[in-house]
Amino acid sequence: MEIINLKQKYIQTLYKEKAFIVKEKPFTLHHGWTSHIFLNHSIFLSKIENLSLLIKLYESLIPKNLHTYQLASVDSVMSPVITGILAIELKKDILIIKEKKLDHGLENIIYGNINGEVILIDDVSSTGTILVNAAIELRKNGAIVRYALLSACRDNTALDNLKKANIKPLYIATYEEIINELWDSLTWEEKNIIKTETKNKNYLWQLPSN
Repeated sequence: MEIINLKQKYIQTLYKEKAFIVKEKPFTLHHGWTSHIFLNHSIFLSKIENLSLLIKLYESLIPKNLHTYQLASVDSVMSPVITGILAIELKKDILIIKEKKLDHGLENIIYGNINGEVILIDDVSSTGTILVNAAIELRKNGAIVRYALLSACRDNTALDNLKKANIKPLYIATYEEIINELWDSLTWEEKNIIKTETKNKNYLWQLPSN
């Protein structure tokens, strides 16, 4: 029950902090898509109490029978922050996976020493591409990658792509779950924008009728 309460608190706080945004003018996402719905985790996680809440939820998602592993930060804005704090809490070593080689220093893709099982860490994912690419690089170098920890997934695209790559997604909520939890708090305009995008993007979201 505590986890359910933490999840509800997470979703409600997203809206309170204006981190879950629904706008008429579309946002451009990392992979070039556009959307009228955006989750700005950098705003949400700029407050220590929200970051602490997220860390508690991430800890609760890790399989209880998993004891020996490393945490790997993927190439996104908030992943290194989350990974660093989670590593301190769990007393785990970390890796950093870049999307492409840096043009200075060691010019690596992977930073850190791989040692067996690795859990990928990200915050929000639309397609899962960054996570899948990170897993490919890690596996090339001998890592075991079975899990990815996420805050939120836009729809089933990220979840399906991760599963196809033999990665089990461990996540707090999908956008569908977030929207349904917040529905009574959304404005009439926000609800209409969400309904229109759901239809146009062919999302299989089950939304309230009102």
